[in-house]
Parts: sequence; structure tokens; C-alpha cells
Amino acid sequence: MTTIRLDVGRADAATSPAGRTSAPVPALFRRFPELATRIPWLPIGSFPTPVESLSIEGIRAPGVQLHVKRDDLCARPYGGNKVRKLEFILAEAKRRGAERLITVGAIGSHHALATTVYGRALGFDVTLVLFPQQVTEHVRRVLLMDCALGAELRFTPRMETVPAALAAARIAHWRQRTCIIAAGGSDPVGTLGYVSGALELAEQIADRITPRPDAVHVAAGTLGTAAGLAIGFALAGLDIPINATRITSRLVTNERALARLVSRTLEHLRRAGLASAPSPAAALRLVRLRHDFVGTGYGRETEGGRDAAARFRQAGLTLDATYTAKAAAELISTISEGGRGIHLFWHTLSAHEPEEALEGVGPADLPEPFRRLLGV
Repeated sequence: MTTIRLDVGRADAATSPAGRTSAPVPALFRRFPELATRIPWLPIGSFPTPVESLSIEGIRAPGVQLHVKRDDLCARPYGGNKVRKLEFILAEAKRRGAERLITVGAIGSHHALATTVYGRALGFDVTLVLFPQQVTEHVRRVLLMDCALGAELRFTPRMETVPAALAAARIAHWRQRTCIIAAGGSDPVGTLGYVSGALELAEQIADRITPRPDAVHVAAGTLGTAAGLAIGFALAGLDIPINATRITSRLVTNERALARLVSRTLEHLRRAGLASAPSPAAALRLVRLRHDFVGTGYGRETEGGRDAAARFRQAGLTLDATYTAKAAAELISTISEGGRGIHLFWHTLSAHEPEEALEGVGPADLPEPFRRLLGV
């Protein structure tokens, strides 16, 4: 088992990927200081993340500007959009005295890997309840890193069997205090990470670090990122549309689920003492779920995604077939259909992986159901 030691939980400022010194608290607490004593939080990532100009082959239309919000660079050894969520989720787990984290995802889940990396680094035991998806080399690597970093892997055959599998995991570890983390970290606590992320972008706009976008483009799975951005923009008074590209089943990613998460997160903020919370409708009107780019299903590559990934690769950005390539395909399609103005792509895939964990670990080290999935 590989042990990763991190300098987390510190109160001093950190150096951001852009070379600036980040503030020691998230933008949510800078905007609403009264929440800092009522909502648990701990530093994992390095924020604010930079916003950079983006030049994509074939997109040089008059009146169009492209920018990218580099959440892919937010942390080492693993970044991406789960870090903002885990800063709140793991702090809440610590507050509750949890000893073991239990969460769920597909076998290539970035959320499962991020929870393993930072949960283990902060002293938690970690159990992952995982269901099958199409096995690619990337999925294989993620699953092996979960194993190498010390997560307990528990197999469940499909999404419909997840509730029973989670219950079984809790029973198996009844001697420990457990904390169940929602898929993708998308519950009212984890969603605060992207409320804060939106307020961070609002600060960068106010400080003229970046222009105000006319649209934000992001991948949408369990909806915590899109919901948090919508609430944060509403809090900041920014009327910025969010194109959220669905990457999985409508049973998971749909308007009703989004409305429920937005409402529950706003209620969580109100209970924590935020008197000026917007209405759910004010946040929801900013989000447009795009259902046209999922292709044949979760984790399955699309032609548009392949094209987008190739174009972004030439610009120095790596996309994955499951999430970010489909969101980038939506961005390219929107602009190709006449979308003018300033478009911001919120990059949610980690630019870093704990690759050293893979040394000496192979499929034979996985529990039997997972070995069979990898053809061992």
C-alpha cells in the first residue's frame, strides 16, 4: 500500500498554480465571514485557480473569446473538481468524529480516487462501493490507484444495487464511526465547494483578472458542480448562464435532481446563518442542462468528444472521454452554431495523478470481481 503524505489542514496561505499566494480561506468565507465559524472546512487545494485565455483550432470566429478555469491544477497529487467539494466534506466528517469514509462510483470514478487520496492522507479508512463501466486504460489506472492507496474495494453489479451495497458496507464496519459520502460528493455539504468556486470567479472578475464570461461550460454528472456554480453566481449577482453537459443517465442527471440539490444546499446555507440566500428559482434559471452529447452512455467515447479532446490537446489541455471531452464538444457545438461572446470552459479533470502508487501494483492485487472485470 502506498502512503501519500500531504501538507493539509494548515491555516497559512498556499501558493496557487499561477504562482500567486492564495487566501487562507475559501471565497465563500471571504464573502460571508459569518459562515466561517459555522461551516467546517479544511484546506486541501491551492486556490484561486487561474483563468487562462484558450485558443482552440477551428474556433477563431469574430466576436468569440475562449477562456479556461484551471481547476485541473488545483492540487497535488490529485486535482480536479472533487477537491473543492472534499474540503467541506472531509471537514464535516472530522467534525462528526468519523473514522471510515464510504462512498460510491463507477470503477473509474474520479470522485472515488480523490476521496481515497485525501481521505487516506487525513487519517480516514476508505471504502469504495464500485459498479462496472466500460474498461479503458484510464479506468484501469484509476482502479489500480484506488487499490494501491489502501481503499477497501467492494463490488456491486449495477447502480440499482448501490443502496444495498452501501448498507452492507456500513454493517461490515459497524465497530467504526462511518461517514457516507454521496456519489460525486454532490450533497449540500460538497456543493458548497462550487458555491465558493463561483464566488472565487466573481472576485477574479471584479479584480479584472479575467473578463466576465457570457457563458460557462461544464460537465454534469451528479450535478454538484453545476448546482454550486448556479448558487454562487446568484449570490454574487452575476447573471451568467451555465451550460451543463449531461454525461450519464437521465435517471441521475435531470432537472428535478438539480432543483432538489439547489434547494437543499440553499437550506443548508440558511441554517448556517446566511440571511441573504437567493431563492432556488434565481439559481436554477442560470442552468441549462444539455442532453445532446452523452452518446451511447456513461464512460463511452463519442465522435464529438474525440474531436474536442484532440483540439484541446493541441492547446495543452488533457480531457477524458467520460466527462470533460463531452463538455468540450458542447462548447464547440455552441460556438459553431453561432454562439458569440466570452465562453469559459471550467476544466474539472485533474492534471495530476499519484502515478507513483502504481509501482508494483497490478490487476492480480485487486479483489476477485474486479480482476474479472479487467480480464485477469
